[in-house]
Amino acid sequence: MCRLRIKGRFFNLSIINVHSPHMGSDADDKDAFYELLDREYRKCPKHDFKIVICDLNAQVGQEEEFRPVFGRFSDHQQTNENGLRLIDFATSRNMAIRSTFFQHTSLYKYTWRSPNDTETQIDHVLIDGRHFSDIIDVRTYRGADIDSDHYLVVAKLRQRLSEVNKIRYRRPQRYNLERLKDPEVATQYARELEAALPDEGELAEASLEACW
Repeated sequence: MCRLRIKGRFFNLSIINVHSPHMGSDADDKDAFYELLDREYRKCPKHDFKIVICDLNAQVGQEEEFRPVFGRFSDHQQTNENGLRLIDFATSRNMAIRSTFFQHTSLYKYTWRSPNDTETQIDHVLIDGRHFSDIIDVRTYRGADIDSDHYLVVAKLRQRLSEVNKIRYRRPQRYNLERLKDPEVATQYARELEAALPDEGELAEASLEACW
C-alpha cells in the first residue's frame, strides 16, 4: 500500500494504491488490510481530489441494494465476500467504485487472467463522491507490455475548475485642472459649484440627521 499526494496550482490529488489479500486469506488479514486502508484514507486532506486504485481481488456484482456505490456495468452478477468488504469501505467513506459505471464490452472490463485462462474484473478505481463526475472513463488495455497476469487499467480524469469572478478595474476619472487657469472656465466652475451647494441658511436650520 502506498499513498501519493500531487500538489497542483488549483487542486491537490491524493492517490492510494493498494493490493488486498486474496479470497483465500484469513479474515483477520482482510480486517487488518481495510483498517490500514481506512487510516491512510483519513490522512488525506479533506478537500483533496481522492482516488483509490487497487488490485482488491474483489468481484462487484449488480445488486440494486448496493447502488449508488457501484454502477450498472460491472461484469459480474453477484458480489463476492471481498467485494462486500470493498462496498462497506466505499460506503463508509462516501466513495464510488467508478470502474463499474462505464459501458464497455467484457474485453475491456476484465482486469485479470487466471492460470486456467478464466478472466475476471477484480481491479477497481474508486473516487470520492465530491469528485464523482471528474472520472470520465475507466477501461483496460490489453496491448500494454507490463509483464503481468493483470491487464493495464486506465482511468481518464477531467478536472473542472470553478470560474473565478473577476473584479473589474475601473480607471479613475482624471480632471483637467489646467483649464481652471482660464478666467471664463474658472468663473463658470464657481457658478455651477455654488448652485450645487445648499444655501447657508437652509444648512443651519437642517438637523444633523437631515444633513447626513
